[in-house]
Amino acid sequence: MVSTAAITVVLGCSLGWSLLDLTRKSLVEKIPSLPLLLFVTAGMVPLFAFWAYFGQPATFAPGYLPPATASILLNVFANLAFFESIRVSPLSLTIPLLSLTPVFATILAIPLLGEVPTPRQAAGILIVVVGALFLNLAGGEGSSLAAVWRAFIRERGSLLMVLVALLWAATISLDKMAVERSSGALHGLVLSGGVGVAALAALAGARRMHELSTARRAPWTLLAALVVGAVALALQLEAIQLVWVGAVETVKRGLGNLMALVFGRLFFAEPVTPHKLIAIVLMAGGVAVLLL
Repeated sequence: MVSTAAITVVLGCSLGWSLLDLTRKSLVEKIPSLPLLLFVTAGMVPLFAFWAYFGQPATFAPGYLPPATASILLNVFANLAFFESIRVSPLSLTIPLLSLTPVFATILAIPLLGEVPTPRQAAGILIVVVGALFLNLAGGEGSSLAAVWRAFIRERGSLLMVLVALLWAATISLDKMAVERSSGALHGLVLSGGVGVAALAALAGARRMHELSTARRAPWTLLAALVVGAVALALQLEAIQLVWVGAVETVKRGLGNLMALVFGRLFFAEPVTPHKLIAIVLMAGGVAVLLL
């Protein structure tokens, strides 16, 4: 049975990522993807350094470096794809596709962590996939697989978000492996610093350092994003030590689906159509079955 403390941590993590999605949607219109990734991740470093210094003592155990390095590299690619996805497509149409993350995480956890899904969880995976596909199906095109495929091809942001879901599914298993060989604070420090350094190197290599000045376009929103992001990541690194990674992703994306529609409607005037609502219900049901 999952403890009340574990549930609280998972719910806090889920809410934190939903709020971060909102701030990133606002920032991506004002700040290019690479400097935005640098600002958000590098800005987390002092917060994780504070946690590591004042938290429980911990060291890096043998075997830490491979999963940590892989997580950093995949996070760089995933974050850049995420920013591009929400830039070119509506928030309420792309964010719910991250419900595929627990699907991929469940599959990847078999070889990486030895966590084998039950038949009930497999059924939940199928429901989530059906809901995600239906989300991209325009009302007048019918319900054939060919029509679903055409909808995915047409919506470029959706294709990118599926890739993001796959990459983030891999990183959460890698993060669990890394945290088991260090601590949440230490790995959070390495992860945020590593992604920040990679983003800085990419900016320098592309001779785009002048884009760092774009931070002045939305300083307070940027500050909110890095604080919310640090809290969300910290809670996630704690949550995966308490709960199966598939369950963490299930709750995180289930709440994210709902908040994407709410935030998209309130802040970006994105329409909430009947087929979106049906898709959300399907995916919410699927992640609920996975959680059971």
